[in-house]
Amino acid sequence: MAFTKAKIVMAGLAVTAVCIVAPQQLKAQVPEAQMDGVMGQSIEDETVYESKPDLDTLIEKNAPVFGNRTSLKKASSYSSAFLNASFTTAGDYTSATYYHKADYADDELVNGIDVSYWQADAALKKKYSKDRTKWTQTGLDWESIHGAGIDFAFVRVASRDTKDGSIYRDNCADSHIQGAVSNDINVGLYFFSQALNETEAREEAQYVLDMIDQYGWNVSMPIIMDREAGANKRLTAGKLSKTKETAVCQAFADTITAAGYRAGVYASYAWIKNYINTDALYDCSLWVARYNNTTTSNTKSGTPYSDVAYDYEFWQYSSAAKIDGYAGSLDANFWYKDTSEQTTGLKAADGASGTVNLSWDSVSADDVEGYQVWRSDSDQGKYTLLKTTTDCSYTDTTAEGGKVYQYKVRCYWTIGGNAYYGTFSSPASVTTLPKKVSGIATQTRTETSLGLSWKQTQGAAGYQIYQYSAASDQYEMVADVEGESTSYTVSGLTGATEYKFKIRAYEKNNDNVLAGSFSDVYSDVTLPGQVNLTNVSATGTSSVKLTWKAVDGVTGYMIYRLDTATGEYRQIATVKSARTLFYSDQKLAAGKTYTYKVSAYKTYRNKNYRGAYSAEKQVTTKKAEKPANPAKVKTIKLSTKDAAVTVQWSKVSGATGYQVYRLNTKTGKYTKIAAVKGTSYRNTKLKKGATYRYKVRAYKTVNKKNYYGAFSNTTAIKVK
Repeated sequence: MAFTKAKIVMAGLAVTAVCIVAPQQLKAQVPEAQMDGVMGQSIEDETVYESKPDLDTLIEKNAPVFGNRTSLKKASSYSSAFLNASFTTAGDYTSATYYHKADYADDELVNGIDVSYWQADAALKKKYSKDRTKWTQTGLDWESIHGAGIDFAFVRVASRDTKDGSIYRDNCADSHIQGAVSNDINVGLYFFSQALNETEAREEAQYVLDMIDQYGWNVSMPIIMDREAGANKRLTAGKLSKTKETAVCQAFADTITAAGYRAGVYASYAWIKNYINTDALYDCSLWVARYNNTTTSNTKSGTPYSDVAYDYEFWQYSSAAKIDGYAGSLDANFWYKDTSEQTTGLKAADGASGTVNLSWDSVSADDVEGYQVWRSDSDQGKYTLLKTTTDCSYTDTTAEGGKVYQYKVRCYWTIGGNAYYGTFSSPASVTTLPKKVSGIATQTRTETSLGLSWKQTQGAAGYQIYQYSAASDQYEMVADVEGESTSYTVSGLTGATEYKFKIRAYEKNNDNVLAGSFSDVYSDVTLPGQVNLTNVSATGTSSVKLTWKAVDGVTGYMIYRLDTATGEYRQIATVKSARTLFYSDQKLAAGKTYTYKVSAYKTYRNKNYRGAYSAEKQVTTKKAEKPANPAKVKTIKLSTKDAAVTVQWSKVSGATGYQVYRLNTKTGKYTKIAAVKGTSYRNTKLKKGATYRYKVRAYKTVNKKNYYGAFSNTTAIKVK
């Protein structure tokens, strides 16, 4: 929760009024003896401090620890210089008006508290009054605490005993932290330190880090080393020099920051002034305890704030704050949260396909939670939130190609569940390139051209078509298509050849051509050239031979023959070799006319692309001629044995075979009894003593037809 801040600019009567009123307000709120705050104590000292005795009982006499303890009521006046160097806020949880250093006027002023097991549940404290390890439950209603405007809390997690130097836990810490975090209150931790050297300081820091690992606490604010001294305390007895005390604080801070957390030191106004060299501390916030209505000494004159020239981030201004959610008094704190951090180094570069790559420098503040990326373009006319990220880079993939965008980035913090924002970076402008061309396809295809088309790219003023050149081994632009056209025919190509293309869209910014990313490579093939069918000739009564000239680049050839019944050409064969330049068509009818044509084809990506048909050519198969009959079989010879007759004759030239005939005595006619390939035949199972007559003729088979020669003379024989 941020305060409303009113910077004082006063003169004359206005100054006089303040001089009278402000001391009275403070007197009612802060006892003189508690102008310098203290927060943590050992078990024994806490018992003493709970009754809040005079401060002198808690420190050694004459020890220069708390400096000037003169109360504000003794101050003669508020000087004009002091007032002009201050701004004021009314106390939300006290009745005082608080004067703040003008250096913090632009910071967010955030309310917070700090707690330990003294704010444990009242019933537990009463029941276990002598065993504070049992004080494990918070006594705060954290929802009401947050509702009252408290946005952060420092929780004590452990202490080092002021006498024996042992470390003990605050067993109420986890309950406090869980209650705060669950109600959107940012949490920091503190360790009541009595470290006398750097080794002990690192031990205390590591003790806190180990507890964070054990409990898994969500710590979003600094981890504080609480440095306090007093009567009989270990730290007072140690009598550290200013150099040694500063080194002890730095050792604690270094251990904390090395673990990725923010570090800080808590001490009173006087302790910081007298024992810490603030100029030597680095990566370490200061939390000043000053129970007053200003962090300065009680005198409001002289050079304003000269006694608090160092920068502090937190101010514990009261130990008697009354806040809804707790019956007792609480320590109240201001957090001067600097949210003026400006994000720098913003760069915007157009990437591929219309994306924009953003990067910026990391903000130096360690507690920055993330960054907001804002975008504007000529269409919107205003900035809108684009992305929240924890990185220092972002790629805008929603940018459209061919547009002018402006970006700005700012860091942010989340405090008390509310977002606080740093200063916007200077804007970065970028003109996005057109997106990557897609959807390329072939619409037309010839022997010498490929007609390409593609999807329209938003914002494109035109397209550039590039073709791969084997001669230069690179893509060369072959066309510039202006306007909204999304097609182009590339001509002058060679048949049956693969070609590769890339296309990119471009826009024009004044006289500058801004080209987008190239498309993926697109490749396709042209059609084969036309076949020159040189000859079709009949090679017989049933066969035809076709010959043609080679076509470059093809896979093979397709043979087509006219079907006279349908009047359409039908593919009858595929020659699957570019080197085979002939084809024989077999099993045709003799003396019939046939018509042929041939086309080349190219196989590309498992698909055949056919070129133009050749000119038609006709051919008539040869007519079939009647072959000459075989010659007459000359005289046959008969012989008989064992009721059989053997018929023999001489070979007739060109004969396929011979037919043997025998006279049937019952019919008086010759009957064929055998057809043989050789020149003899044995007729068995004849009747003994009977006479048989034979004759033989040769035959020749042509086109499945037999042609016969003249019969031999008949010859008779009697079977023995």
